Parts: sequence; structure tokens; C-alpha cells
Amino acid sequence: MAGCGPVGKTARAIPATSGRVSPLTVIPEGCRTWRRLRSLPDVNRHMGSRRSSWSLNPPPISSRFAPRLVPRTPFPGVPSPTTVRGTLDHTPPTTPVQSGHGRTRKAGLPARLLVPCLLLVLAPGCATLRPTVPAPPSFAFDHPESTRLGQALAPAQKQHPGESGFGILEYGLESLVARAALADAADQTIDAQYYIYDSDEAGSILAEHLLEAADRGVRVRLLLDDYNLGSDSDLLALSVHPKIQVRVFNPLFMRPRWARVLDYAMHFRSATRRMHNKLFIVDNEFTILGGRNVGNDYFNVRANSVFRDFDILIAGPVTAQASTAFDQYWNSPWSVPALALSLRTRTAADLENLRHKLKARVKNAALFAEEYAEGRDRYLTDLADDGKSLVWAHGEIVADPPRKIENASPGTRPVANRLDEEFARAKHEVLVEAAYFVPTANEIGSFQKLRDRGVDIRLVTSALDTTDVSMVYCAYQKYRRDLVEAGVDLYEYKVHPPQGRREHKWYRLRPSYSALHSKVLVFDGQTSWIGSFNLDPRSHDLNTEVAVVVDSAELSAKLAESINEDRLPTRSWRVQLQPDPRPAAAGLSGKPSQVVTWTGEIEGEPVTLFHEPMSFRKRLKVFFLSKIPYIDDQL
Repeated sequence: MAGCGPVGKTARAIPATSGRVSPLTVIPEGCRTWRRLRSLPDVNRHMGSRRSSWSLNPPPISSRFAPRLVPRTPFPGVPSPTTVRGTLDHTPPTTPVQSGHGRTRKAGLPARLLVPCLLLVLAPGCATLRPTVPAPPSFAFDHPESTRLGQALAPAQKQHPGESGFGILEYGLESLVARAALADAADQTIDAQYYIYDSDEAGSILAEHLLEAADRGVRVRLLLDDYNLGSDSDLLALSVHPKIQVRVFNPLFMRPRWARVLDYAMHFRSATRRMHNKLFIVDNEFTILGGRNVGNDYFNVRANSVFRDFDILIAGPVTAQASTAFDQYWNSPWSVPALALSLRTRTAADLENLRHKLKARVKNAALFAEEYAEGRDRYLTDLADDGKSLVWAHGEIVADPPRKIENASPGTRPVANRLDEEFARAKHEVLVEAAYFVPTANEIGSFQKLRDRGVDIRLVTSALDTTDVSMVYCAYQKYRRDLVEAGVDLYEYKVHPPQGRREHKWYRLRPSYSALHSKVLVFDGQTSWIGSFNLDPRSHDLNTEVAVVVDSAELSAKLAESINEDRLPTRSWRVQLQPDPRPAAAGLSGKPSQVVTWTGEIEGEPVTLFHEPMSFRKRLKVFFLSKIPYIDDQL
């Protein structure tokens, strides 16, 4: 079943003027033919001006991706691409092209000057599609009740008709054990969709369990975004297995990571629109959804410090909604078979070499092996034991469609729209833990309206030392004072020491957290939100996202408890406005001005700081990064 194929039944075309070559010929970007195609008016319209690069309308996939396809017959004068089957055209236009900055220039001149030099450096890393690799559509298993997991869950489902089971996975190692245990119990299918999949110990552990499932005859579909992809060779070797299919979403043209900066520079708008979804679905019966990617930092494998994050385990009917969302992406023309990205045919020897590599990496993860051996059987038993590990309630999966990366509009932003609706419905309290938080002026105004209605807003986000993306913090800190003035009870999560073990939970490890990665909300103590959606412009307008909304006071209480623990002074700085104690701060009225302060604990002692809790060097870094223009819309 390992198979790949063309990007879709049809391909978007670049308008041509004359000339043809053979059908489905692949033109590597950078060659003379592509240099001529680059000078076409339509392509230059998408790549010319920096001002237009911030538009929400991305270039068509054919304007940045190989193979470059154009229609069989010329159609001069057409202002935009059309979707047709086609052949390649390499005849440049004869008329001057208007640049994005208003000056008339000779068509294609910059490309003729730059591309030959770039080819000398980057040609070894160029990749092309192999259109002969098939990519047949496939769909979720439609009889989950016949599997072992379905049969184990059947008694609980009879007691809770129409409801699904939900369990919060708060700790990283617990979440990895859950994935591995479910993979071991799979009978028919495993579908996995991730933004990041690292080729480290955690990624190797999961890959081993996927391979073991495939060896038992389980169909495995692995869909990964290309932006942070770790290793092409591992993916290609996995694809050799007859029961494993691997596809890459919105793949970049330059395969080596060191060469991708050129792809981002040439096709910024389309290359930076990514699939941010995270789903792990087994037998169309169980789903794990949330903020975690696959990597050591997310699952606390080997690392002493990890991301603070949440996943949620879903059992029952809501999983069918997750499978529908996965199928939409899997069968999308943006999902390209991994084998189509390779110039070399992979063999069984490559798969065998991968098995040896995975075993070698997994040996370094002794901590996981210990926890897995102790917790696996008990974990699977708890899943089937209603009342211990699952909360039964009504829920709903909300997912953006794949076409969002082509054009963000109200119709392609159901996740953002649903979150706006939940905020608008809030009556008493909203709890938010959002690692990447970049509000807009409109959102701050919405917070102010909620406060005017008496709704309390308590928000935990990252301090500079607990974010892995400094640019996001730089954008957020511009709005910090406005948030506090609007009445938001604001906290900045900080690095804190390891926590004590909770004996009543099956897992042992509660590590020191070095970075916040959560995307969870609780509305009025009744509605829980867990997913991949960050409260920033990138999730709203650029990336595709997925979330689950659960109507349950019991589940909301558990999630709220965790968020409120993260608000404690040992874990977070409380951001407030207080009078400036410095003598020079008093104005003409004689009253001191209000300044932003940070209140928390250091080594058990309460402290209040009148400057950001960071070194002078970091404050200087924040100052300069915050001056980069237009960056907020890309975060």
C-alpha cells in the first residue's frame, strides 16, 4: 500500500504564450526553462513586491512548486491561472513587466542574473516530483466496533449513548505512552498527522510502534507538514513497508534544510503557510489531539526540561469527526507522497537499515522503557474502565479545511470562528493558557467588552525565558500594558523546579518545565477547549488548525485546576500596574505614574519587580526584535 502519485487529478497552470514540450515534464526550479517561466506576468505578480507579500491570498501551488505545468494550448491575456491538465511551456513574454514597486523593467532580468549562480550552489539539493508514483485516495476504517478497542469500549458506550469519553493527558511521557499503547492495540488502522516529527528518541519510539503495527497488518497513514521535517531518508524508508503510507503536506522544493531559506525567500507566502494540526487516530475509535508534536522536548524523553503542554484522549463517536478531518487532508492535492520527493528508488534494504537505526536510538530512552513497561497494561485497562480515566460528555471536533493555505477567509477559518463564538458566549469567567499569544487591537477591545459585562479573564502566557520563539514574545509585549489596562488578569509562565509526585496517578514523572506550549481554554467552568490553535495571527490566518470543544463541567474542572496551578507565584509572574516608587515618577499632580510590575516568588520569597524578569542582554534583544516591521502578521 505504500504509494504516491501526482499532486492531484488536475494541476494549476501558469499562463503561457506559445510553445509546448512533452506532457508532465518536470522542470527543476533554477534551470533555463524555469528562468523563462519566472518572467511570466502572473508569476511575477505573486513574487514581485514586498507589500503584496503580506496579502492573505497565496500564489497558486504551481507558481512555486515542481512540476511546473502549463496548458496544452496557449491562452495569452488570461490574468490568472486556471486548473487544467497540461504540458510545459517555456516561451517568455515579449512585453515588459511592471514590477511590484511601479517601475517598468525587462521581463525576467533578475532571474537571469541570479539563478545561474544559485544553481552552482543549490543544484545538488534540488528535488523533483515523480508523477509515476501513485497516490490513491483512502479513507478511515468504517467498522471500529469490530476491533479489540471497539469491543473494550462497547460497555461504556452503552451506558453513555451519544457521548464520547475524554481524558486529559497533562504530562509528556504519559502522552507518549498513550500513543504507543494504542498503537500496540490497533487492529485495522493508525492515522497520524503532525506539524513536527523529529528523528530523535521520541520519534524513533513512535516509529518503532508504528512499524510493529504495520508488521501485524495494520494500515498506517502518516501525514507530516514539511516546514520542520526532520529526515527525508527515514520517511522514505518507512514508505517501503507495504502497509505504511507517508505523505508530506505543502512540500518545499528545496529538500536539504540548509537550502530551504531560498524557497522561503522566493515563495514566502505559500511556503510559510503550514499544516499545524496534530492528530493520532487508532481504528477510528480513539484519538489523541492537542498541542504536542513528536519529539523529545514534547514527551520528556531524555530531556531534563520539556514543554508544558496538554493533549486530550478521545474515545467513541467524536473520533469519527477527527477521521473525517484527517481524510480531507490526506486526499488533498496539497498532500504529496514522500516517495515522489526522492530521486532514488527505495528498497527493502533501506527499511531494514531504518529498523536498526530506530533500535539504536531507542536504547538511549531508558526512562520511557521503564515507564512504558510499568504503565502500558494498566493504562489500557483504565481505558476500558468507565469512571476512572475518562469523562463522558458531548464534544465536537473543529478543523480548518486544507484549502485555508490557499486563501484565508471566513469560510476557511472555522476554528478561529468557533473560538470567537465561545468568547462571545462567555458569561462569568474565561481561563486561558496560551504559549504564543499575540493579540490585535480588536481582540483587546473584545476583552474590554467582556470585562464590561463582568466576565473575568485570566490568561497565562510565556515569559521570555519560557518561549521557544522569541519573536512571539517581542510582538506580545507591545500589547501587555493594554491588556492589563483592559482588565485582563495576566500571568507570564516562568521556569520552575520539578514538582512533587502525585501518588494517585499512574505516571511518576513531573518534570521541570522550560517552555510553555499549551493552547487550552475553559469557558464558564463548563466548556473546555484543547487543540493546536495559538492565539496569534498565524493560527488565525495562515496555518491550518484543529481543536476539540467539550461540554462538561467535570472535564472543565480538571483542566481549570491545571491552569490555576500554573498561575501560582512559584510558576508564573503576575503582571500588574502599580505606582512607580521612583521619586522622579511623580507628575505635576504629585501622584506617581502607573508602571507594569511582575510579582512572584524567587527561592520561596515573594518579590515585585519593576523591570522585566530578564537580563539586560535579553532586554536589549527584545528591544531590537520588536522593531522589525510587519512581523506581527507572520507570528
